[in-house]
Amino acid sequence: MNEAVNIDGGRQRRNRLPRNKQRERVLRLVREHHGPVDAFNLASQTGLHVTTVRFHLDALCDDGAITRTRLNRPGAGRPRTGYIAVEERLDYRILAEVLAMELGQSSETRTRRAQHAGKQWAARLAARQDAADGPLQTGADDTLEQVASRITTAFTTMGFAPELSAGSGRRSQREQTIRLHACPVRDLARSHPEVVCALHLGLLQGMLADPTGAGRRRKSAPALSARLAPLVEPELCVARLSRHG
Repeated sequence: MNEAVNIDGGRQRRNRLPRNKQRERVLRLVREHHGPVDAFNLASQTGLHVTTVRFHLDALCDDGAITRTRLNRPGAGRPRTGYIAVEERLDYRILAEVLAMELGQSSETRTRRAQHAGKQWAARLAARQDAADGPLQTGADDTLEQVASRITTAFTTMGFAPELSAGSGRRSQREQTIRLHACPVRDLARSHPEVVCALHLGLLQGMLADPTGAGRRRKSAPALSARLAPLVEPELCVARLSRHG
């Protein structure tokens, strides 16, 4: 006899729950949605109660199929929780482990090569973005806030749960901060920071400097740079994007 699941109290352990048709439908809708989607939106599409949808979303987060992010609401009020599919996390973990083993004997060599690999990764992401929604490029007319917003969207898709810090005035035009709350390979970053953190720094630099992977910057592009402070807290890394000149 199957055990009943009480959603409102005394929940059974999620890893004992089968992937039923409701959950598969929720996952499919999250994957099909362009960008993060919240539980209320999914409830309206499925006809399920929002509590039921949240229950399935929590289980999918536990499984690593989706990840949470923050959705800022216009005006006052607390940010909502959004959900986005994480379809490449397993491939990314395998890549990082291979890099840690194969990039070189010395820490300096691994750092240099991992940073270069991150820039190549950015080129691949840019090519995919170009095919789907237009290029992830920087230009003379782009504000630093616009560039930071696009990069935040890319990191959301990869499962970093990024938070773009709201700035104001001239400082926001010169520097933007992205707080990364959920590194997908945090344990590997702790054991091999010269690989994983250098890879992420190269990814940031590649998104800023040459997203097409053509090996050159457009003449009109502004001078931008990226810095990454890894694991400033046990669950937090901080990226800073700066405009020069």
